[in-house]
Amino acid sequence: MKKVTLLSFCVLLFLSACEYRSPVTTIHRIPIDPAILGPWVIVPQENEDDSTELRILEFSDTEYSIHYSEGSGDLYFRAYAFEAGGVSAVQLELIGSDKESIRGNDDYPERFQVASYKMVGGLLEVRTLNSDLIKSKSSDSDTLRSEFVKYKDHPELFNDPGSFKRKGG
Repeated sequence: MKKVTLLSFCVLLFLSACEYRSPVTTIHRIPIDPAILGPWVIVPQENEDDSTELRILEFSDTEYSIHYSEGSGDLYFRAYAFEAGGVSAVQLELIGSDKESIRGNDDYPERFQVASYKMVGGLLEVRTLNSDLIKSKSSDSDTLRSEFVKYKDHPELFNDPGSFKRKGG
């Protein structure tokens, strides 16, 4: 379960926008992973700065609260691990920004994202669900979950990798 997908935490962070109108699932029974809690800073790629930060907090035994901060502003997410078709992932829901609350606001219908993560040599590597592969942006959860399971073995189910290192570490 340590390879459970995460942010989307970071996923949403890299995309700065959500992709789906519905969650893959609303069931969250998988315990949080203490290894990913705390403050993180992005490992910059070429021509990027290192000002993007991620803070992952325990919200409950099965949910995370995530604060993503970059130069253009702050985003806040609710997230939880799930498993579908034998693939572990993290469901992210955008709940607000430094400017406004988004949860329940119909102006932001595409507020969900899915991500995966793994710890690699002390780094938190995050990948987002490939929205070119899973295109059901306006679908309900059942349809989205069906597409997720359909492509579960596809080598590019998750893409756009990004890495974070512990802040101050």
